[in-house]
Amino acid sequence: MRTVVCPGLGRDVSALGFGCASLGSRVSEAQGLRALGLAFERGVTWYDVAPPYGDGEAEGILGKFFAGRRDRVAICTKFGIPRPVISPAMRLIRPAARAMARAFPQLHGGMAKARVAGSRERLRAEQIESSVVESLRRLRTDYIDVLALHEPWPQDCASEAILRELRRMIEKGYVRCLAIAGSSEAIAAGARASELYKIAQLPDDPFVRTVAGAKVALAGDASFFFVSYSVFGAHERLADLLVGGGGRLGALASQLGYGPPFMASEMILDYAFAVNPEGVVLASMFAPAHIEMNCARAARPPRKDIGPFVQKFVVAASP
Repeated sequence: MRTVVCPGLGRDVSALGFGCASLGSRVSEAQGLRALGLAFERGVTWYDVAPPYGDGEAEGILGKFFAGRRDRVAICTKFGIPRPVISPAMRLIRPAARAMARAFPQLHGGMAKARVAGSRERLRAEQIESSVVESLRRLRTDYIDVLALHEPWPQDCASEAILRELRRMIEKGYVRCLAIAGSSEAIAAGARASELYKIAQLPDDPFVRTVAGAKVALAGDASFFFVSYSVFGAHERLADLLVGGGGRLGALASQLGYGPPFMASEMILDYAFAVNPEGVVLASMFAPAHIEMNCARAARPPRKDIGPFVQKFVVAASP
């Protein structure tokens, strides 16, 4: 596994991170623990979670997994979107819901959006410590490597009250590094307001290029460490382009060494590493085949040819 230096932590971490948004909801605890174990064996050391992930279960499952491994992993959890309250009856029907999600995967995106709709409110400084303490308890640890503000408004990132409380979390030893997981506008506002923020986390793929936009907004601030996610959101769009038009784009991609059955997935991941070569790329990966493929791509040096290829042939070909 290729590693990168995270300046805010002063240590190496894996270039591939494990995204835990589905851990405990769409993905059962048993399946999740198996996937986490395989990824760890393959060298993954960065794990991204939040209180609401997995219908509020992801942090607790990660806490079980980290037993005996804590000093070898980096945990990023968040503050901002609250942990949901799930009734006992809803927990009982989870197995049936998982079976439905597997049978009708197109429904999952809508259900996930429904779970988070309306949850993006202004952050409140007085809630930070209680959220952090609860995360520490569920994660079964006495410190959080990275605490990220979760989908904050730009004003939240510059709030003196929030910055004061975040600084106190570091002074108490609860948190080692601070991040902003949100929009480019929020990240830029935080960077202007304080040097406390060291990490920027945001979605990215070949068609939105959010990481590139954030770097422009930060005016080349080299102190920020980038974590990108939702890179596979462009998978279906890219796959259609590769086979459309008589397969012309697929034939061009084959000249770079890409081929079935994972042509689109490999191209997307290579592109993500290429545009964020010194940061972490998150992937939600619970199937063994996906873990093996992602870790194999992450073990290679970032490709210098995939970025220009995607911009010239893929983005230009996109309607």
